[in-house]
Amino acid sequence: MRLVRTTLAAAVLLATTACADDEATPAPDAVPTQPSESSEDDSTGGGPLEWEPTGFLPKDRVVVGEEWTAVVKDDKVSFESPAWNFLLAEDTGGSVDAVLVEGESAVVSYGFGGETTEGKAFRVDLMDREWTEIVSPQPANGGAWAMYDDSLHYPALGEDGAYCLATLAVRDGNGEDGWCAPPRTGFSSLTASEHGVALMTFDDTRPVSCRTLHVLDDAGTPAPLDEPTECRGWDVAATGNGAIWSEVPKQRRQEQARFFASADGTTEDLGRGTTGSLTPCGGDAFFVRDPRSRKDPARLMRWDGASLSVAFESRSRGNAFLAEPECADGILTVTAFGEDGDEQVTAPVG
Repeated sequence: MRLVRTTLAAAVLLATTACADDEATPAPDAVPTQPSESSEDDSTGGGPLEWEPTGFLPKDRVVVGEEWTAVVKDDKVSFESPAWNFLLAEDTGGSVDAVLVEGESAVVSYGFGGETTEGKAFRVDLMDREWTEIVSPQPANGGAWAMYDDSLHYPALGEDGAYCLATLAVRDGNGEDGWCAPPRTGFSSLTASEHGVALMTFDDTRPVSCRTLHVLDDAGTPAPLDEPTECRGWDVAATGNGAIWSEVPKQRRQEQARFFASADGTTEDLGRGTTGSLTPCGGDAFFVRDPRSRKDPARLMRWDGASLSVAFESRSRGNAFLAEPECADGILTVTAFGEDGDEQVTAPVG
């Protein structure tokens, strides 16, 4: 998704401002090679997917769905299908933030710099090529957005500037405020899938915020997970038999995490990973693992609820990394950057 790896500094800024939040070369025609064995990556699960090049430039952000593909170039978003293409022609003055695609619907949100509290977003009817601004509940500036099926979850501005988790039915535009974060706190790392909605909350403790990981209960209220180490959580997603999450061992190295998963009452240590990269897709969960040495590729790890495997490896070794994966309609898109060439590939999960 973006060449952005969330920093806690942005999250703390959100909490202290009334909680208003957070040249490449063309992709080659060849399908990337399959992952090699590694003592660090003890792979026993579903393994590699059937990757194919997207056909777009790796420098562009691409979200591939079953019928529609969203392409972000600078501050413009276009939607392409075998039948027709169209451009979301809105000059918002902001930068494209979330781009979500499910079936014949899409959502695009824009972020703004400074201390602006209000954001801007549109729900898009892909078949009719029409878009409508989301005005209620009013989107907050920035933050994490997530969509599964027809349900959109996003940060919104509640009464007296409260920072709330809104839910909206994308096709008909009906939305409502839900749980609101207490004063001087906020939430981020929002994920949604068939297994549930999860998020990370944080406070304004100095010098490092205390972060707690939650899965929403049936009433839409965050229920904290018992397993993660207190105050150290970052990414989180619900799974079919528990949850998967990351923890930051060294607070000065917030991009480096260790991932864990609960499965039927037991906790599995999944090893190293990159914060901000956890992506549920097609019933499984994926996260990025950066190279440990000059001989290692960047890897996309796959947790299927029972076992961990390598789903993708970059062609480059050492100085290589993966952008945050994108998922739409159970299809995963990954962009890899490195000295041996950039690549952007997509594959269905499952």
